[in-house]
Amino acid sequence: MAPFDFSRWSGDDQRRKFNDLALSAEQVEAILASKHGISEVLLQEFPDLTRRGTVPHAFMKALIVFEEYGRDTSYGAIAAALEVSIDTAKEYLREARTAIRAALGIEMTVGGDSVRLVVANDAREKAIRVLNVFEKHVEPALKKLEACTKSLAASNVPMALPARAVALLEANKIEGGI
Repeated sequence: MAPFDFSRWSGDDQRRKFNDLALSAEQVEAILASKHGISEVLLQEFPDLTRRGTVPHAFMKALIVFEEYGRDTSYGAIAAALEVSIDTAKEYLREARTAIRAALGIEMTVGGDSVRLVVANDAREKAIRVLNVFEKHVEPALKKLEACTKSLAASNVPMALPARAVALLEANKIEGGI
């Protein structure tokens, strides 16, 4: 006997996803000023993705606890509050992080057992790391490229640089005030 075909009873396969709410900086500030602002916005804007009936999904419960603890806590604290394992708390917060990033454009950062919202210091540290990479690798490469082009120009050899190389050199001249 062939297996029963349930396709007639299957619903639409397209699941709704968290979409960008396109909030202004002021609106995001207002959300962050409220103790449970992120949770409240997600529950209000995406009830079908954040609730099962009247009860928040597990990842929303983890997000509510995260906000209750000041948006800077540990997986262990969230796991204890929800009475789940740390691995389960990590899974819930991974889902919450995805929802927050998609809907609000806000990042959560994880370091060891701690989890928190990205703050100004995180952005500053990231900028410093990018700048260090630039100074260590990109800036010397640009200087070498510029020296090669000067040598070619001095020897009257026609230059056939790739367009990207020319654009980088021009951008470097503008930024460096050359």
